[in-house]
Amino acid sequence: MKNKKIVEKIIKCINHEFGIDLLSNMKNRREEYVFGRALLYDICRKHLKMSLSDIGDIFKKNHATVIHSLKQLPYMMKYDSNLRDSYEKITRTWLLDSEELIPIPEEELKTRIKNLVNENKLLTLKVRQLEEKLLLYSKKYKKHLVLVSNIEHKVGEKQFPKFERKLNALLNGM
Repeated sequence: MKNKKIVEKIIKCINHEFGIDLLSNMKNRREEYVFGRALLYDICRKHLKMSLSDIGDIFKKNHATVIHSLKQLPYMMKYDSNLRDSYEKITRTWLLDSEELIPIPEEELKTRIKNLVNENKLLTLKVRQLEEKLLLYSKKYKKHLVLVSNIEHKVGEKQFPKFERKLNALLNGM
């Protein structure tokens, strides 16, 4: 494998971050190991452009196992911010410490930049739409918010959660 030294550095970063040893515990199903393997697969696929079979060979896994892990990674990070932070930290550490730069053809760089610009435009548009919705809802429900804040002072802290549940039930029923 031509990327063996690079993969070893990535594994070292993952081991350091999670306090584990990925290569000696290949069948371990603890969260750190599952996430560590998924992270390694993702970096190898995205940054090193390795095939699924080559990635699987690292852990003596089938390419289907790699595919499954790659599909699960976004969900793991979505619901666990610590894992997402670890992912970013490991990727950043590996990229900053990496002595070998991976050559990327100019055309691919242009394509990646174009995709990122388009993604940025879409996200900016979504943010504007959400801001407009928020403004609309805050105008629409302004009197309700004022009413609730006034009632909060009258009801008291102990009774307010009960009142809040009843109000939510009423508003959700509309």
